[in-house]
Amino acid sequence: MGNALFAQILFQPPVSRFPMNPDHLYLHSKSGGKLPVLFINNNAKYTMIFSHGNAEDIYLVQQWLVQYFLKEVDVNAVVYEYTGFGEANGTIPVESSLYEDIETVYLYLTEMINIPPEQIILFGRSIGSGPSCFLAEKYKVAGLILHAPLMSAFRVICPNLRWTLPLDKFPNIDRIKNVDCPTYIVHGLRDEIVPISHGHALYEAAANKTFPPYFVELAGH
Repeated sequence: MGNALFAQILFQPPVSRFPMNPDHLYLHSKSGGKLPVLFINNNAKYTMIFSHGNAEDIYLVQQWLVQYFLKEVDVNAVVYEYTGFGEANGTIPVESSLYEDIETVYLYLTEMINIPPEQIILFGRSIGSGPSCFLAEKYKVAGLILHAPLMSAFRVICPNLRWTLPLDKFPNIDRIKNVDCPTYIVHGLRDEIVPISHGHALYEAAANKTFPPYFVELAGH
C-alpha cells in the first residue's frame, strides 16, 4: 500500500471552518505547514500540549477544555492543529508531518517563550498519542497522558501482531519503552475504535509506571 493511499485511509481531517482566527498564533512547521495554535494562559505552573484525535480539530478541543477540563485541572493549555487538518494548510497529512508539528510547538514553548521542559505535560488522544509518544521519547517533559491510545496503526486492524511491521505508523508500543517521564493511560473499556487491549499493552510496556492506568467502565472511544 502506497504512503499516499495509506495516509488517506488513516487520516480523516475535518474541513476548515474558519480561514483565520485572530485568537490563534500561527507557527511554521519544518514541513512548511502553517499551524494554528491556541494558548490558554491560566498563569499555572504546568503547561499542557494537547494533540487531538482523528476527525477532530482545534475548535472541538477548545470547547472541551473551556467547558470541562480547565474547570477541574489547573494548567495552561496549548492546542495545535495538524498539517492538512482544519485551518492548517499543507498537503495530505502524513506521519512525519504530525511529528514535525508537535516538535514545532514544543520548541516554540521552550526556546521562544522560555517555558522549562520540566513544566510541560503532553496529552495525546487517540491518533494524537502518536506525536505525543514521539516527543516524549525525544525530548524532556514532565509527564505524558495518553487517552484512548493506539499501539500502532496496523495493530488497530490486526491487534495480535507481535512485531512492528515496515510502513506501520505511530509505533507507540516501541517508543513508550524509552519514555522516562511518568506516563498515565486512560482508556474506555468499551472502546470500539481502539480496543482496550491497546491501553493494557501500552501500560505493560511503559518504562515509567508511576501512575496506574485508568480504565473507564461503560466508556467508549
